Amino acid sequence: MRIEFSFPGSGMVANNAAAQEAPSESIQAGGFSTFVTAENQTLGIDFRVEDLIHLRHNAVAARRLEPVITHLKSGVTIPARAFARLSDDDVETIDRATTAFAATLVGPEGASVLPVILPISFRTVAGRRGRGHLSNATDGSTQALKKRVIVELIDIDRGTPTGRLTEVAGLLNATCRGVFARLQPNRDVVFPVRDARLQGVTVDGADLAVSDADAAGQLLEFAAQARGLAPLLVVQGLPNDGYLAVAEVAGFTHGALRTRG
Repeated sequence: MRIEFSFPGSGMVANNAAAQEAPSESIQAGGFSTFVTAENQTLGIDFRVEDLIHLRHNAVAARRLEPVITHLKSGVTIPARAFARLSDDDVETIDRATTAFAATLVGPEGASVLPVILPISFRTVAGRRGRGHLSNATDGSTQALKKRVIVELIDIDRGTPTGRLTEVAGLLNATCRGVFARLQPNRDVVFPVRDARLQGVTVDGADLAVSDADAAGQLLEFAAQARGLAPLLVVQGLPNDGYLAVAEVAGFTHGALRTRG
């Protein structure tokens, strides 16, 4: 079975049989590292790898990284929405580790059958140096970057300058396979991305309500708000298969379960 995972003008296709030959692992070996923040706190960086499922066809369409950032002293995991409290340098350190680890998935010259989605801070890629780090994901191959790497901007909110976002998304689209933007499941959060020409809009399960009923309501509301903003509507980091069914009913095109290490 061949499953389309297409953007306008791209023809992104994943082969389900090939995808099943290389199942994801909860925590990939060799990804762990530590660094000291500007506030003199030691954080650990590790990675989960999630399979992104085409909900209509129930087939793997892409793989995505999920950085797992842990405060080593307390053992508390820091969610992506809390990265705003970190300095620009600290966030860039996380993003550089993400792009470097992505090379283990992309492979030489984009050998991976599936596209790889990299969660990256808008703060980082808004600068030329930050965008340059993306080549780490493909060992410097511009062809592989264009063929296999999708950037997911993880820190878009109401304060994001719409003009600058549109400009940066255009620059990224010129060098990468596509650009997604992660939004919070709140009211009126979609306006910064209306004119950004994104290929996908995402929401993360870690940002949903704890109650199943409330989380389902948030998915329905988010899908209604985001409809028409991008060809793909993605929910990732879900705790179980039941949420995938809700997501499909809500109008999401793709979903991913969050594995546990």
